[in-house]
Amino acid sequence: MKLIVFSVSRSFEQFLNRHLDIAFEYSNELQAPSDDSDQLYLLHISGMELECYEWLLKHVSGKPIRVGVCSDLPNIREMLECVRLGAKAYCNSHMASLHYHQMLQLVENGQSWFPPQMLDETFKLAQQAANPTLNQEQLEILTAREKDIALAVGDGKSNRQIADLFDISEPTVKSHLTSIFKKLDLKDRVGLVLYLKQA
Repeated sequence: MKLIVFSVSRSFEQFLNRHLDIAFEYSNELQAPSDDSDQLYLLHISGMELECYEWLLKHVSGKPIRVGVCSDLPNIREMLECVRLGAKAYCNSHMASLHYHQMLQLVENGQSWFPPQMLDETFKLAQQAANPTLNQEQLEILTAREKDIALAVGDGKSNRQIADLFDISEPTVKSHLTSIFKKLDLKDRVGLVLYLKQA
């Protein structure tokens, strides 16, 4: 296994040096992945979230590149976005060595790894959002623009992509999403995606 770690945090590099017994290459700048099929990547998303999303979208989405994402403050929304963009694993940056080794071994073998407690929370969120009585008529409470934006979110588009698609600013997209969440009694875009799948 050849491991490359991308992070802007020297303390994260030091943490990995102390907790991993394998050699790895460290870079504080994201670089295009190599053609080496043995290569494995760890992205430390904290401090460069947008850049990591863009890197995943450009280099990983739909490709067989093995990438794990580490976060100082892991959360479900971030995990789902990373998975949507092609990450094979997501974890707390400072988890125990045993878990790091397990995660790296699984990803090296083409499998996935996620914190069990976060998977439990994700399933609970999906169960709460699942409502078999939903139908398209319930989307009629949205304005035409809100409906377009909601459907674009359902198609997996980011705020930036939606802004470009409808020739509006990202703050305007966020404002529409806030209104959509309020009208549909949803908490976030994950809930909206699940809502739309049931509609």
